[in-house]
Amino acid sequence: MQATLLPTRLLPCKQGVRLLAARPRVVRIAATATPLAHTTAQNGSGGDNGAAPQVVGVLPPAAVYQAAANAGAAKAAMPFGKTVLLGVVAGAYVGLCAALLMTVGPNCPGIGQSNPGLAKYITAAIGFPFVLLMILVCGAELFTGNTAMLPAAVYKVKATVQQLLKNWVGSYLGNALGCALGCFLLLNSGLMPQFSNAINAISVTKISYSFKETFIKAVMANWFVVLAVWQATAAQTMGGMFIACLSGISAFVAIGLEHCIANMVFVPLGVITDVPGVTWSAFFLNNLLPVTLGNIVARALCMATVYSLAYGSLGKKVWKQ
Repeated sequence: MQATLLPTRLLPCKQGVRLLAARPRVVRIAATATPLAHTTAQNGSGGDNGAAPQVVGVLPPAAVYQAAANAGAAKAAMPFGKTVLLGVVAGAYVGLCAALLMTVGPNCPGIGQSNPGLAKYITAAIGFPFVLLMILVCGAELFTGNTAMLPAAVYKVKATVQQLLKNWVGSYLGNALGCALGCFLLLNSGLMPQFSNAINAISVTKISYSFKETFIKAVMANWFVVLAVWQATAAQTMGGMFIACLSGISAFVAIGLEHCIANMVFVPLGVITDVPGVTWSAFFLNNLLPVTLGNIVARALCMATVYSLAYGSLGKKVWKQ
């Protein structure tokens, strides 16, 4: 959008002062919210260029898909050892922020009794949203995020299936090691009494549902998480990224959904501290297996595949445009 501005200056005269218009000057104004900015992204063309005009502070949907695919391509090209290393970092972040989650919300019994919904949201909002922000800003490899980015890169022919599997294995392994490190730090910190309420409640709950129920909750959880990642990718400011992380992460935690990497902290802590009924076999079979599968389905199908159909190469083939 262009507008012509006529800057003025004050000149003295006998009657006082008068305004004198300078030569017209054309400036470009960046609109913050116009329908034009989303025209290309929303027209359902299934095009692959993603060249929609940019809204200040937020990428349009088609451009977000392109950015996600580019990020997936970079992850695919990463050496396996580096992927594992950054996976350990992400897992450690999960452990650190799990400590914050377990310290605040579960230790507010008065709020829990008078307003259980608010207590759930306090637990959800204080802790895990910071994990995703740390990972995105500082750099780390979170398996549940990569299960969306890598398929987008494969659909764009910027990565191979072999590279996808290499990254998934490396990030999952690294996350598990990082979560083990986080558990070790918490167990030896002298702070376990303040975590005990959360460990007892969360670890028992995680292994108490059927395979089908746990799988579905995992699909829902990672759908929320990848929406947070997608929105954070669209955001062009730190504040925008934090709002994106807060929205999706707090939603899945407050509802009580399932995230495989987070569960690598909560349930093992329950096993190690001898919470009744919480065992390694129950963790692996009743929780980790269905949650991992559900998380993959949410990321790969609900996000990468859907948006490739909308703005990428799959859409170009299906809609024949």
